[in-house]
Amino acid sequence: MKIIERDYAVAMPLNPQNNLLLQRKDSGYRFWPNFWCTFGGGVKQGESLTKTLVREMSEENGLILTDIIIFDSQEFSDITKFGEPVTRQGTVHYFGARFDGDLKKVRIGEGAGFSVFDRDELVRYNKLGLIVPYNYEVIKRFIGSLSR
Repeated sequence: MKIIERDYAVAMPLNPQNNLLLQRKDSGYRFWPNFWCTFGGGVKQGESLTKTLVREMSEENGLILTDIIIFDSQEFSDITKFGEPVTRQGTVHYFGARFDGDLKKVRIGEGAGFSVFDRDELVRYNKLGLIVPYNYEVIKRFIGSLSR
């Protein structure tokens, strides 16, 4: 089995109403296809976590983030859901951030789509098993840390 080891930087972007923007992986993605998850990606050699986050957001949705703060870092390990067996492992660095809320500025550079979720929708989608589990655990704490 092939093993991919690297760190990742991912964003939890909030609109002005504190709703969270997530992306939906497409059906051909080998890790968590069709699941809702954070935006982000792998850290390239010599690249800072913040630089990775800005690059990935530019590639995946074109958004400019503000108020970027590191929220948590978490070890993880995934195994492909289909296709060639591959394990990826490393540390995911979760960043809280803001965007202006204008969804017309969001473009789909990767994945099957995007949507904003309020607290109740996040809980409901998680109960339905539609959010990547290790993402949801951090998202839940992040959203819980916000004042209502």
